[in-house]
Amino acid sequence: MNNIEDRLLEEKVRLNELSAPEELEARLRKALNTAVPRKKARWNVKRSWGIAAAILVVLLFAGNQYHALAYYGKMLLGFGEAVYDTLNELDKQGKGQALNERFLLEDGTTLTINGLMSDENQFILYYTLSNPNGLRSYDGFDPIGISGFQTDSHHIRSGATSGPTGGVKETKGYVAFDPVSPLAKKLTLSYGYKLPESDQRREGQVTFPYRPDEAMSTKIKQSVKVTVNGQTIIIGTITATPTMTLIEGTLQAENEQLNEAVLNGMDLIANGASISIFGSLWQPQTGAYSYRYDALPENLQSLELVLKKTGDTVQIPVK
Repeated sequence: MNNIEDRLLEEKVRLNELSAPEELEARLRKALNTAVPRKKARWNVKRSWGIAAAILVVLLFAGNQYHALAYYGKMLLGFGEAVYDTLNELDKQGKGQALNERFLLEDGTTLTINGLMSDENQFILYYTLSNPNGLRSYDGFDPIGISGFQTDSHHIRSGATSGPTGGVKETKGYVAFDPVSPLAKKLTLSYGYKLPESDQRREGQVTFPYRPDEAMSTKIKQSVKVTVNGQTIIIGTITATPTMTLIEGTLQAENEQLNEAVLNGMDLIANGASISIFGSLWQPQTGAYSYRYDALPENLQSLELVLKKTGDTVQIPVK
């Protein structure tokens, strides 16, 4: 935090030293002095020049210091070690909802919800845990789920900049949940914890505002089809969003050979390169399955699935 304040102070000093070119200053003064004043207007030339100079400084700063503005505008300062590259890139593009809501947890730790990213595939919450006496362990904050209007989202995965090592006073991380309702305006985070003097697990909740209009749009959503013995079978749906690519479906018991091929793994290939997989899930009771991959590249030219067991390739049309 001190480093950021020092950078801001440097920029303030530099701005104070900025001055307009003499030629431009002379032109502005001449224009202001020769302008015909409107009735009821009581402009002071010196005051007008001050306003013009202020506008000029802002324009100069915005033009020459765009990257500095972008740097100070980042939502995820200090999260580089915790998040994967796709989320870092989205942050650079200004995606997401900055929040900075603070809550005092039961063990004296301060939880700050720094920001959110949301799309049709997942809801991501960025947080900071800080305690001047040291963070004793992650048992003090164990995210469970997100609830709200038409929302009951479960924890998918998480990442953090550091673990529960002795002497750590602050850690930053993210938690990914199932997507939330676009109609929700407030969301509640449920978490588990253990107090230092007790091993008994308890649960707590914090509620924060949510702006669904800032959710990111879906890039691709279409059926995934394979051809078996001349017959086209829909095995699932691919949903590609800025944060993740999800393939999910429900397998039919009567096609055991195809089911086995799908469940033995699928490589997602975009523009000839493999997309990193986050994980997979299969529910034997219902036959439902899902594969979660990283986001697709922006300049998408080709997309295909390769069934690892058989080597068969499924072409997915790119629109």
